[in-house]
Amino acid sequence: MMRCFNIAGPCNSIQHYMIEAATRLQGVEQLIDRNQYFVIHAARQSGKTTYLQDLAKRLHAAGKYHALYCSLESVQGKQ
Repeated sequence: MMRCFNIAGPCNSIQHYMIEAATRLQGVEQLIDRNQYFVIHAARQSGKTTYLQDLAKRLHAAGKYHALYCSLESVQGKQ
């Protein structure tokens, strides 16, 4: 399979060219360890979903947390 640039939806490192998600936002896992809240706010298509999916996988794989990713995008009110 040939990789390409993704312009819609979450990235998959096997299918898409991408910067490793964990290198873009540092310190989030420390906030989680300290039971702190955090907000990820950024422009459209900047990697928020990709980052959160990667974070959930890494947290779950580490065995310290049971991480779940849930999107409420489909229940947003349509205008």
